[in-house]
Amino acid sequence: MSLFRTRVPLKALIGYRSRFILLWIRNGFRARTILFYPEYPHKKTVLFKICRERGFHITTDPDHSFDLAIAWENTTWREENTTWRDEHPLLTDIGKDGKVLNLHCRDISKSYMGEVFDRVFGYPLSVDPTTFQGECAKKNDRNASKSGEIVLCPIGEREEGFAYHRLVRSDCGDGLLEEVRVPVFDGGIPMVFVKHKSSEYRFQTSWLDVTEKAADEVFSDEEIGKIGEFCREFALDYGEIDVLRDADDGRIYIVDANNTPWGPPRDLHDRHRRDIVRRQSDLFTRSFMGT
Repeated sequence: MSLFRTRVPLKALIGYRSRFILLWIRNGFRARTILFYPEYPHKKTVLFKICRERGFHITTDPDHSFDLAIAWENTTWREENTTWRDEHPLLTDIGKDGKVLNLHCRDISKSYMGEVFDRVFGYPLSVDPTTFQGECAKKNDRNASKSGEIVLCPIGEREEGFAYHRLVRSDCGDGLLEEVRVPVFDGGIPMVFVKHKSSEYRFQTSWLDVTEKAADEVFSDEEIGKIGEFCREFALDYGEIDVLRDADDGRIYIVDANNTPWGPPRDLHDRHRRDIVRRQSDLFTRSFMGT
């Protein structure tokens, strides 16, 4: 079908062409491709929007030429995929140089996250519910389950498939809780999103407001360094984490991690969301693609 028969406005055609030329220049006068393996990214994920913003092609075929690869699977536990190692050994070799993002980030369960947090920060998030005295947070190990409950410990035995963590009281007054969503790009934090919700929705995602802030407005230099160390230990090259600051001891606790995040937060204005994607796309390109 011809362009004349589709009746595309001339202004739109000029806009499409101008954008194509601009992206071609920004991408070094060549098309650039990112391999997502083994799954294609959902259109609501941040990285899909970054690819669209920068004009990057997306492929899930390891035999296709690509500029960057990322292990991408919407699951809590990713098995060691023999396709990476046996059928496409080049990807494993590239992974040694850090060019397959999140290659070794295979377990984002709450239990494993707690283990890594305890090692890196030097104070515990994880608790043994059979010996711990007091209230703790019981959470499903599966990512994005949006479930949790407060449990009075000690209990007779721990339930399989659940993590038991310190109950972080992130109260900030007026019956509100505060949570900080932290995007991470190779250890760098471009911005954070400070969220508030009613304490009755502690384990749910019913936000009253979301505000973008610079990382150093929310965290100390030492805390930012520890967050970067956690991500390296967790093998999270790219993704997002959720952080709570305890109102009693003032310390921060990482309570969730995601290597296939959706966003930016839907509670922000559309124009603000588009601006965030533009800024994150620039950082992603500098961090992982050299330009």
